[in-house]
Amino acid sequence: MYPRPHRLAAIPAVLCVAAVLLTGCSGGGGDDTSASPAPSPVKRERDTVNRDDINGDGHADAVVNSWYKDPKALEWHNHRFIAFAASGGTEPDAAVRLSGRYVKPTPYGNGIAPFADDRSKQFTGDLDDDGHADVVVHNVVWRGEKTTTEQHVIWGGPGGPGGPAGATELPADVGPAAAVGDFDGDDALDLLTLAEPGDMKPQHATVLHGPMKRDGGAPRTTSTLDVGHGGWAPIAHTVVGDFDGDGRDDLVTKAEYDEEDVRFEEDMPDDVLDAAFYRGTAEGLKPAGAVPGITGQGTTPVAAGDFDGDGRDDILARRDDGDEPVAVYGSSKGPGRGRPASGGLGLRMSVSFAVGDSNGDGRDDIAALSLGKGRPVKVLLGGKNGLSASRTRTIDRSAIGLDDPPSGYGDDFGWDLHLADLDTDGRDDLLIGTTGGYKPPKDGGYWILRGTKDGPSTTDRRFVKTKDFGEG
Repeated sequence: MYPRPHRLAAIPAVLCVAAVLLTGCSGGGGDDTSASPAPSPVKRERDTVNRDDINGDGHADAVVNSWYKDPKALEWHNHRFIAFAASGGTEPDAAVRLSGRYVKPTPYGNGIAPFADDRSKQFTGDLDDDGHADVVVHNVVWRGEKTTTEQHVIWGGPGGPGGPAGATELPADVGPAAAVGDFDGDDALDLLTLAEPGDMKPQHATVLHGPMKRDGGAPRTTSTLDVGHGGWAPIAHTVVGDFDGDGRDDLVTKAEYDEEDVRFEEDMPDDVLDAAFYRGTAEGLKPAGAVPGITGQGTTPVAAGDFDGDGRDDILARRDDGDEPVAVYGSSKGPGRGRPASGGLGLRMSVSFAVGDSNGDGRDDIAALSLGKGRPVKVLLGGKNGLSASRTRTIDRSAIGLDDPPSGYGDDFGWDLHLADLDTDGRDDLLIGTTGGYKPPKDGGYWILRGTKDGPSTTDRRFVKTKDFGEG
């Protein structure tokens, strides 16, 4: 039996690195509440599937796709690995490296900022129904002078990922992976793929219903629907969650148009939606109409989480004309069909953000790299009424004892943010990534701030070099 992400075992929806070892942490006192137990979370009446526990020990593990810079050779390195949750915190040397074993590093273009050019995606879930979560990696690789894509399922097991089963490369005709979810509610996780948008032709979302076979990754069955309205809506964004609370995962899509898109010059049908809700059913995903707060509102969905703890997932969206986030709440009728969406969250989001439960109250929180002066990390705590600017914690460099870097020599503080409970105390820890620098030379890594009843601690913290996770 496995709980819904962020409930009970506080399993993260956005996966990440590392955990907190209490010994050797700098500071002490302050907002450290490590001695107090996490409060009882809001009851969640669903999910018996394993979404994140790769080695089957009952705790979520973290899949990390990281980049760091060698401060001496000034070379960039891709380091994808899995860190295992353990009482008291994960041990970095116990992590299992995936880069170079099961997946190839993504090409990094001009080499200035390779992580910004990384177009790979990864998802976790028990796709073969053996009690261990698996890892799906959609990766871009060089083939001579051209790029191509590869997709692998790295099978989980008692010893972690891979093991005797290793990895299975999915057939070339399988579309790009977009999400893992239980769309038909049969307690077996499914893999959702989404075709690339084309010129006025159907754009299919296909559910590969689990369990999948390790031999070739064959699904139990498939179901397909055109989410692109015959080409009128080029879908570029998707979020998955149980937005109506019926125990099945649902899908929300959003189209992305170019300013000179020829579709605007044609007679677009009235029933075309730029953002749509697809409800999970026993037969798979079914169209269920518009998404108030997103459809026709100039907002793009970016993540899902239960911010108010009502047992239904909500949507974090970003305004297309700026960087302000908007919360669109789930309801029994679907997302946005209950109470109205809420903005005014006091945040301008960058592309780096995470969803998790940092204070263990059973409601999801948002951690985001904030644009503007100092580019601090802000944590918006969930509450009975959802997200609110009044429940915000700001974590800048000085809060964790870091000096400002020399002008022009930043270490990309906050380029990668994650929330994960890898010390198994019921609260997610905040991971703040840096890529390193070369004036003065520094190693890239993660600042790990332990979750407390008030959110991430700035005193109970630790820095772990990225290259110290796993082998080599």
